[in-house]
Amino acid sequence: MGSDILRHVMLRKLRIALVGVFVAVGVGVLGLVFYSYFISNTTGQLRVRGETAVNTSAEILTTSRGEFIDKTVPSQVDQNPAPFMTYEAPDFELTDLEGDAFSLSQFKGKPVLLNFWATWCPPCRKEMPDLQAFDEKYGEQVQVLGVNWDYQSDVSEEVREFLDEYDITYPNVLDKSGEVFVKYQLTGLPVTYWIDEEGVIRGIWFGAMKEEDIVTGFQKITDVIDE
Repeated sequence: MGSDILRHVMLRKLRIALVGVFVAVGVGVLGLVFYSYFISNTTGQLRVRGETAVNTSAEILTTSRGEFIDKTVPSQVDQNPAPFMTYEAPDFELTDLEGDAFSLSQFKGKPVLLNFWATWCPPCRKEMPDLQAFDEKYGEQVQVLGVNWDYQSDVSEEVREFLDEYDITYPNVLDKSGEVFVKYQLTGLPVTYWIDEEGVIRGIWFGAMKEEDIVTGFQKITDVIDE
């Protein structure tokens, strides 16, 4: 009986020791990861993004479904273009329904509202009238650019009917291959980017917007629309 008690005590001590070892190893691994990404990797994109998030967290102006970086926060234009706030928006060139080519970079010098949408997306349908209303009021100061992503290659007429239904007059280009969709790391639709005059992303909105949301966003990131 005494030997059974002794064996039980020894097993319990062994389990406690093993737990301690696992905890120590886990802390060590986390320490190595932290050191690798945030200390030794001084030029890595993850480190830069981590520093940017810390440095600008106080400047993020959050709304119900969007975030905006104040126009006074420095941009990361010395870094590779990336679909994140304070980074230069990745450039692309696509054609519209008439075959005319549009690139994002051609609008530098003017703020851009970049809207990703699809014909099969109900929230996209909901926000289209507000996008058109904004363009009619502020099209001289801000360039609205729509990017349609419909995964079938034969939907041009469907897209045309969709745009005609809402009398859309601002440019809309077709991302038939999904190349730009992937470049912007999108996981759903609609998604909209507020891009300043230098081509830097300063606002991102997930889901449908109202016209006042668009206006408020540009008032936060640029001076082209008076508050």
